[in-house]
Amino acid sequence: MNRLRGNRFLTGLLLLLSISFSKSASTSPELHWVSSGLNNRDITFSPDGKTLLTTIMSPKNLFAAIAISHRVNGNWTDLEIAPFSGEYEDIEPMFTPDGKQLFFASRRPRPMAEREDWDIWRVGYNDGEWAEPTNLGEPINTSGPEFYPSISSNGNLYFTATRDEGMGSEDIYRAIFDEGRYTHVENIGGGVNTGTVEFNAFIAPDESYLIFGSQRREGEIGGGDLYISKNKNGSFQKASMLNADINSKRLDYCPYVFRGRFYFTSERATPVKGPVDYSTLSRSFTSPGNGLGDIYSVPFEDIN
Repeated sequence: MNRLRGNRFLTGLLLLLSISFSKSASTSPELHWVSSGLNNRDITFSPDGKTLLTTIMSPKNLFAAIAISHRVNGNWTDLEIAPFSGEYEDIEPMFTPDGKQLFFASRRPRPMAEREDWDIWRVGYNDGEWAEPTNLGEPINTSGPEFYPSISSNGNLYFTATRDEGMGSEDIYRAIFDEGRYTHVENIGGGVNTGTVEFNAFIAPDESYLIFGSQRREGEIGGGDLYISKNKNGSFQKASMLNADINSKRLDYCPYVFRGRFYFTSERATPVKGPVDYSTLSRSFTSPGNGLGDIYSVPFEDIN
């Protein structure tokens, strides 16, 4: 090989390695600052990027509340319990694309209900002020549980539910919004739902794609993986698993997209290797990577 060809070969090889390394590095999930060692379940941002909410759950899911932070002078304030939360079990907040409402799941009591179960609620939000939460009622809420609301720009609501007509134990449903109200609920079909478990679906504002969690599928990596389904001519196509840098050998769930970044929750854990002293063990068990929920993010273009 002559010197010129050798230099070109070396330059090409270095460029290939650089591209491969850059792609791998950019895909590595980045831990979000809200993860402190407590059990974070989810995350959502107001459209202006100035308000953040996340659910904090007890390790055994005995109680949960929604925490809030505001961006002031370029810095996030310390988390505190959101004004509408803290009395009842509340989880899975999600802003509407216009930022005027927040939907969430809650076990708070509702009028005339025979028992408390997980329903979807919404609360108005205007210039930092919260309205009183209201239950969405029928046809969305039933005597069974409803979880993880996600709202498209046209008002359609996607959520998780267990219903007699479902394809599996939990499916993803869509409530159609028309003339100011939800008219009916439909199962979004076999491109997403299977005979196993589907849950925690994030819908793109234009409904062009849906990202969701699923368990017990063939080829599963961990205790629950994240998948994406593209919308083609109004029908969600067969879902594909997100790449292995996102999905881990533990539960990965609660997907969310904001300003070009993909956020998700993971129970991936940092191995503890002995021998250790007490302070090291205590710090490990009370820090991110302890096996409870932590919030991570990657650039959206790297998800598959």
